[in-house]
Amino acid sequence: MRERRVHSRILDRYVLRDEQVVVAIRHHWGRMIEPVLTTLIGLLAASWISTNAPVEASALPLVLWWLWFALVLRLLWKALEWRNEWFVATDKRLLMTYGLITHKVAMMPLRKVTDMNYARSPLGRVLGYGQFIMESAGQDQAMREINWVPDPDDTYRRICDTIFGPEGRDPDDDPFGERAPETGASAYDSWEETDDQDEPDSQEGPVWEVSREDAAPYAPVGFWEDPDITGPIPRPRRK
Repeated sequence: MRERRVHSRILDRYVLRDEQVVVAIRHHWGRMIEPVLTTLIGLLAASWISTNAPVEASALPLVLWWLWFALVLRLLWKALEWRNEWFVATDKRLLMTYGLITHKVAMMPLRKVTDMNYARSPLGRVLGYGQFIMESAGQDQAMREINWVPDPDDTYRRICDTIFGPEGRDPDDDPFGERAPETGASAYDSWEETDDQDEPDSQEGPVWEVSREDAAPYAPVGFWEDPDITGPIPRPRRK
């Protein structure tokens, strides 16, 4: 229930009522390492140069502090982007929300996912994030790469279980290979056993016969009582 409250804004806005949420996560916090380090390095550089700059270069520290202020604004922008971006997987599709000024939503149906590659860099193994690469029928999708996935092992298993089922097999690839829930027999076996029962009884209904020379061709026995007025079919004379 806690996860539902945390992600309620995203779920209520984009997830349908009949969908079951499998994964709803933000990008890993490691994405913010570069902006934070860049801002800290800029602060140290501006402080050191301002302290040791010569008197004749009095304008240089002011420029450096303005540059550091720009880095602070960039850090705030990256933090807002990180907070606004979500990756959501349901039992029907994959969603990714991104964009701060222009909000965008990328979507891919699960049945269109033909392959999902999973990679972890050395830094990703240390910090605990990974990367997913989606393939969808040879088309270039907006969700082709999902970077900075937190807890990637568990997320990968949950998405694969939703796509391919608990046995790692896509039911759509082998519709006759599914086992019946009660009997344990396959769908193909059930269809083969009941196939003879659907055929009509050969003893019921009219019996169709090929007529002789003195009867109408293809006449149903027992249904036509009128005498034949056409006569026998003439045979060609042999020369």
